[in-house]
Amino acid sequence: MYLTRLVHSKTLLLLREAFTSLLPVVLVMNIIVLLSGLSGLLASQGVVAESFINGNEVSRLYFFLVPFFLNISLSTLMAKEKELDQVSTVLISVVCFLRVSGFLFIDSTGQILSFQGSVLTSIPATLVAVTLLHYFSRFSALQFFRGRSEVSPALQRTLNLLIPGLLTVLCFELIGQGFRLFFKAGLFSFLFEILPKLQATQEVILFKLISQLSWFFGIHGEYSADGLFRILNAIPSSEAGSIHFKVLHDVFMNIGGSGSTFVVPLAILFLPGSTQFKSIAQLSLPFALFNVNEILLFGLPIILNPLFLAPFLLAPLVNMAIALTAIHWGAFTISATAINWMSPPLYSAYAASGGSGGAVLTQFLCIVIDISIYYPFLVLAKQQSNTPRDLRKLLHGDAYQFVNREINRQEERRFMTQKMDQVQGMEEVQRLLQQLKGGQFLLYFQPKVDAQSKALVGLETLLRFQNAAGNIVPPTFLPILYQQGLSKAVDQKVLSLIFDQIKQWRGEGQRFPQISINLDKHFLLDPPSVKTLIAKARQEGICFELEITEHTYTSEVKSLASVVRDLRSAGHQISIDDFGAGYSSLTTLVSLEADSVKLDRKLVVAPEGERQRGQVLLESSVQLCHDLGFSVVAEGIESLSQLQLVQHCGVDFVQGYYTGKPMPSDQVSRLFQA
Repeated sequence: MYLTRLVHSKTLLLLREAFTSLLPVVLVMNIIVLLSGLSGLLASQGVVAESFINGNEVSRLYFFLVPFFLNISLSTLMAKEKELDQVSTVLISVVCFLRVSGFLFIDSTGQILSFQGSVLTSIPATLVAVTLLHYFSRFSALQFFRGRSEVSPALQRTLNLLIPGLLTVLCFELIGQGFRLFFKAGLFSFLFEILPKLQATQEVILFKLISQLSWFFGIHGEYSADGLFRILNAIPSSEAGSIHFKVLHDVFMNIGGSGSTFVVPLAILFLPGSTQFKSIAQLSLPFALFNVNEILLFGLPIILNPLFLAPFLLAPLVNMAIALTAIHWGAFTISATAINWMSPPLYSAYAASGGSGGAVLTQFLCIVIDISIYYPFLVLAKQQSNTPRDLRKLLHGDAYQFVNREINRQEERRFMTQKMDQVQGMEEVQRLLQQLKGGQFLLYFQPKVDAQSKALVGLETLLRFQNAAGNIVPPTFLPILYQQGLSKAVDQKVLSLIFDQIKQWRGEGQRFPQISINLDKHFLLDPPSVKTLIAKARQEGICFELEITEHTYTSEVKSLASVVRDLRSAGHQISIDDFGAGYSSLTTLVSLEADSVKLDRKLVVAPEGERQRGQVLLESSVQLCHDLGFSVVAEGIESLSQLQLVQHCGVDFVQGYYTGKPMPSDQVSRLFQA
């Protein structure tokens, strides 16, 4: 249980992803080395004059740069995870890594030297550097910009890392100085005295255990073990007793790569079922023939998978025991001539022993035993990864691959849509701001009249905008403001204008009908805003009809229910606006205790060719609302025929251009007098 939680920790998952990002470099390097060996073989046969690729130089360059590559990869992923500026974070992390690792430094003569830093220094240096940078960046006092609208957000994020980055580098200077003093004190001298006394076989076992454990947790094992032993007095030596260590390691302990995984793709191909496993095996087998197994380690996966920990550690050690026993009995000897570590199995044993059949049989025995070690764990892994048969039939293929692929596509589409919406939204906001300069918001009012007598019974408030030139702009700006999260501010502005208008009318001695206000859910679900409205209305001695749009009450019905009760208890009436525009629910209307329902224009004006059925639907909707205790308002009435239709269907009140267009306050005053 503890191991499962450990391998699923965020740090180890980031490490695994960082090493996965190095796979293209690993495979390219290995292919170049393989081509180098092929060109050398052709040159030895006289096919070409000389080898046209120097694989050794490419290999040495890769081994040298791996810690640096890992630093960049891991710091990039951590910056993304901690929401830091990626470029700045990577550069600061690189500086910290170079200062403490000895990867590159300048001596007193000005020459650039290197200690060829290990991944054992790259990983902790990167983890500590980015963690410190994230810690310091959380303090607002260490930031240059806080909410400065005149500076672009990207520039703010970059410059806000200046002081945290400086503190991070200074911390690493102190860490580096502490390490130098620590080593100068000779505190490791006892290790240098003890470790060389280890027997050769113990050195090999210790080296291999460190290597395998490192690989299992996503760290290139040979680099880690080699770096550690290089620090600890350069063991293991090039030879362990009479056995050439590197040849023993590459030929018998690492058959097919770390963990002796050459047998894994072979075993999978004979494993019944598991399309996913077979796909990985087919892809990795050509590389496994040349001891390159990164695809298998990260694709199956073996790395960070507790299920494969036992065979991953056991197989190389069993192979070592078999090879050492065979050598002890005189079955073969290992020649002093080094062979290419990418030599295929069986041939590698033949070449390493100077053509001994005993070595080939020994390696073949190791392969057979490795299959017996890995096979039970592969069966168990297959059982755990099996998806239900009905799901596989439903998807007509491998469920994991299908679902995983679709999830990734949806995430990518959602990400791109969000980015496009943000860009488009910002462009619209910039254009809107230009339009709003020098202008002012105004209130227009549309009459609501009795359907039979046509008497004025109410006014619906509508927000308009008057630009600097004096022109009235329709409310096309409202969706843009709502998208920017300003709906509550817009509603508060409307209420402020309404109360000012009420004071003006009362000052003129005007008597006015009930006023309707359309409020968005962000206002209604904000308790302070609702309390302020109730208190202000009580102070002015007025009660409103508050219209709630259908999309609001259908998505927030439970939260709105208590708000509606508070408003109705304060004397205000509740009207459901745009009823019939979407997925309406009459049970929702009942739960909200609404007073009236305003039918959407789509119910009033049926499509061409559907007028008869549309009239039936309208009559049924009006009758049902009446039976539930609601008064009914029909909006969008633009002609006499439409008015006569809603009158026939029993609608109580009407709104529309036919009975009264939206108009400014001075024109509304004339209606009061009439």
